[in-house]
Amino acid sequence: MTPPRAPSWWRIYRGPLVLLAVVLVAPWLPWGRFGYLVPLLQLAGIYTLLATSLTLLLGMAGQISLGHAGFFAVGAYTAGVAATVWHWPSGVAALAAVLAAGLVALLCGGMVLRLRGHLLALATLCLGVILYELILKSSLTGGAAGLYDLPEWRVPGRLGAGPAGGFYLVWGAAWLALAWLAHLSASPAGRALRAVRDDEAAAAALGVDVFVLKLKAFVASAMLAGVAGVLYAFVHSPSYLGPEEFGLTTSVLLVMMAVLGGLNSPWGGLVGALAVMALREGITLVADQCGFSGAARIEQLVYGLILILLLTRAPQGLVPLWRRVCCRAGDS
Repeated sequence: MTPPRAPSWWRIYRGPLVLLAVVLVAPWLPWGRFGYLVPLLQLAGIYTLLATSLTLLLGMAGQISLGHAGFFAVGAYTAGVAATVWHWPSGVAALAAVLAAGLVALLCGGMVLRLRGHLLALATLCLGVILYELILKSSLTGGAAGLYDLPEWRVPGRLGAGPAGGFYLVWGAAWLALAWLAHLSASPAGRALRAVRDDEAAAAALGVDVFVLKLKAFVASAMLAGVAGVLYAFVHSPSYLGPEEFGLTTSVLLVMMAVLGGLNSPWGGLVGALAVMALREGITLVADQCGFSGAARIEQLVYGLILILLLTRAPQGLVPLWRRVCCRAGDS
């Protein structure tokens, strides 16, 4: 039996190349009265990075995390405190934030990754709650009042004064994460991760160090979330950094984005983040037009209904569903 051929270069990187072209052009499109979409898409890029980190952990390694917003918070607040309280250069503060998120994951992963299934989900949920409470109650982070006047990152030169000032920074990081995940998915390391996800005992019998591989995925996922936290603090929200963005609701929302897009595809995080952001914006616009003030409550209801419908009708997510639809259309 001949071994399966490795995917071609074009098959692996055509998606990242198309996305790169879209990212370069998007800030300069004639948005007109919808110019507010540029900062909204910037936030979508941060969520794409977060959902992609969950796709790595949950989709490829099979390790669920219900407290991923905690690593997001570690990245944002480490960068914010280092820059505003300790007066470190913003670049050094950003590097320290990413390393801090990875260090927390390394220390905690040694304990929680020995659990499986619902016990692992509960442990990561508790970890996220603990990190959130530490930030909320600490005087160093400003507590509930948050941090103000963080350094603002923008693209240098003339682009920094335009709509692409922060857009390129956020989507550049998201693009790098997606391209790396697409490469990893087609590499031997990606196949080893999927083997661990499907059957840990069989992977161990083939010589895979299961615990070390799971720990590496956990730390890499946390560091990607830390990068998203730095971008949120220095690019998207430099005037104010508060704890309300890092609670349990955000962790659940990130899981929904990853599941909605498709855990078995490197592009699931991108599709899921854009779909959820579009859904949230649509609900807000409809609620404003109807004069209804309870848009947040409607969001939770609609999210739950869509997730139930997706899990029953398309459990693999939107990306595999789109591929099946395209295949059927091509066959017909």
